[in-house]
Amino acid sequence: MLLATVGSATAQTFPVRPISIVCPYGAGSGNDMIARELAQKLTEIFKSPVIVENKPGATGNIATDYVAQSKPDGYTLFLNSTSGIIYQATNPGLKTDIVRDLAVIGFAAVMPYVIAVPASFEARSMKELIELAQANPGKINYNGPPGSMSDYLANTLKAFASLDMVMIPYKSTSDAQVDVLANRIQVWITTAASAVPFAKSGKIRALAVTGEKRLALIPDVPTIAEAGIPQMQTEVTFYLMAPKGVSTEIMQKLNSAVNDALSDPALIDRLGLMTVQPKTGTADEATRHVRQEITKWTNELQGVVSK
Repeated sequence: MLLATVGSATAQTFPVRPISIVCPYGAGSGNDMIARELAQKLTEIFKSPVIVENKPGATGNIATDYVAQSKPDGYTLFLNSTSGIIYQATNPGLKTDIVRDLAVIGFAAVMPYVIAVPASFEARSMKELIELAQANPGKINYNGPPGSMSDYLANTLKAFASLDMVMIPYKSTSDAQVDVLANRIQVWITTAASAVPFAKSGKIRALAVTGEKRLALIPDVPTIAEAGIPQMQTEVTFYLMAPKGVSTEIMQKLNSAVNDALSDPALIDRLGLMTVQPKTGTADEATRHVRQEITKWTNELQGVVSK
């Protein structure tokens, strides 16, 4: 009874110090931009600082391990995504198992990817990109890292059209942008949040988006299904997680605060400018979704992603 009373009192006063949202990729990535918007609103809701910590590297594994090993007190959170699930699905035996070692607080957002090329590159459509890659085997580069959503989409394209393209590994999709602008890599497969600003400024050419609908910010860019490759149609889901073992009361408090933040009209508008759609739900709903996604990607990625 005493322990239950202490736990309840702790949840009532939570938070009493800054909360960290750990981001598995660098500044400017889709995860980072969503995490910062969410942190800003949660700071207002909790009336206590919520900060973002970037811990890129090892395809998100550095951040994943760090959070899993953190104290389960609700002060260390993790903005994970479909990319992390893909890496888990294709790399059994990792130190951290998402289902075993992490608890899902709730959803955060969904966002499509964009397939883009440098503005100076010849291809002006997915059809032309495929034709160029077929005519120049081994000479067209695209961004990694291995086991990521970018890698999955690229390998799906390669299998679809029997292409020989070369993956250049980066810690995150946004890390590749300098080389894309300099035409050192020819195909940039990245989050819409990272690609759209460069597409609108004319520094890159977006060839397709992977969601079901065209993006309002770049309405002339077709969906990947419209471009004739429906196999590449997918969106990234973002989830807020914590180390396994956080009390039920604190998990519920975090879930409620996150859903309140994501329902704020101003935040919805800001995320919309980044091509991000907020997604809310209970912790149970988000947990079921994560498990379904792990099963789905484990089945779909056998023999598809790079090793």
